[in-house]
Amino acid sequence: MKALQLSQLHQDLVEVLSQYPEGINEHTLLKVLHERGVVELKENTFSDSVELFRTHFLLYNALYQLRDELWRHARGHLEISATRVCLSPYQIASAALDEYDPMRDYYLDMQVLEQTTREDIDAALNSFWKRFHEENVFASGGLQAQALATLGLSTGTPAQEIKKQYRRLAMRHHPDRGGDPGKLQEINEAMAILKPLLR
Repeated sequence: MKALQLSQLHQDLVEVLSQYPEGINEHTLLKVLHERGVVELKENTFSDSVELFRTHFLLYNALYQLRDELWRHARGHLEISATRVCLSPYQIASAALDEYDPMRDYYLDMQVLEQTTREDIDAALNSFWKRFHEENVFASGGLQAQALATLGLSTGTPAQEIKKQYRRLAMRHHPDRGGDPGKLQEINEAMAILKPLLR
């Protein structure tokens, strides 16, 4: 990206972020930038993992560059996280420049973008969702706990037992065996919720 384009992007980012003093999530930020003609969102941006990664990476690359620029000129502070981007006034006492930020290094390294393959992205996404489900599958009152209850299981049931119970119930309630199609659908929906945990 040319210096002039980057300068314009930074100006647009500051203008948009100034309109959201409590912060803004990445999806909303991308949509607003798209509406302003600053970022091009393709039809498959949110459905294709490579396109989504590329868009995400370039946005965060620009945000980290903007944060550095704001600090250099004492014009503000940019809080950048996975869930929120927030622009706040510059504070002289801030030690943020001295703190090591591995995410900054990651997003400012354009080789990461160039060398990341679809397989890398898919593996990272699968790992994320598996960890997410492992951490939440037995949370009381959560969607996963309800799915376990639908299968007649309780928290702490091993993955192999979940699979066995699903097969037993699916056979018992299959319409070809005189079962209830509605019940079979409930069982299948419960298993779909639990499936990422079982990989």
